[in-house]
Amino acid sequence: MVSPHELDPREALDTIDRVGRRVRRERWWYVAATAVMAVFTAACYIGLIAAPAAVGDLVLPGVLVVVVLTGLIGLRLRMIDRAAARLENAAVWASVGLAVPTMLLDKFLVPEGFTPWAVPAGVLPALPFIVLAWRVARR
Repeated sequence: MVSPHELDPREALDTIDRVGRRVRRERWWYVAATAVMAVFTAACYIGLIAAPAAVGDLVLPGVLVVVVLTGLIGLRLRMIDRAAARLENAAVWASVGLAVPTMLLDKFLVPEGFTPWAVPAGVLPALPFIVLAWRVARR
């Protein structure tokens, strides 16, 4: 262990700058992962709106994917700082909350098949992940 009188202030500042640069460089992986989650969520909902006959075939695999993703998110929250965990948790819950209006739009307003209305309705649950990626990129 190094005692406080042995520390060089210039070396400490260089180390802090180096760590800051590395954090800024590595955050793009997190932004990319969040963008992939947004694309996956939108594609899933657009697919379900465009091909409602496939819903029966997709329910069990969809439930398994959700359980696995929820477990991975739970593990991930242990590895990131509390502020990032709160942002990520809020994005997940907002996406789940926006899934309900998406399903209602699909059921009552959006015509069957792949129509121009399927894309905006399917993108709705992906918006929180897009916002999260934007907020992390701006940090």
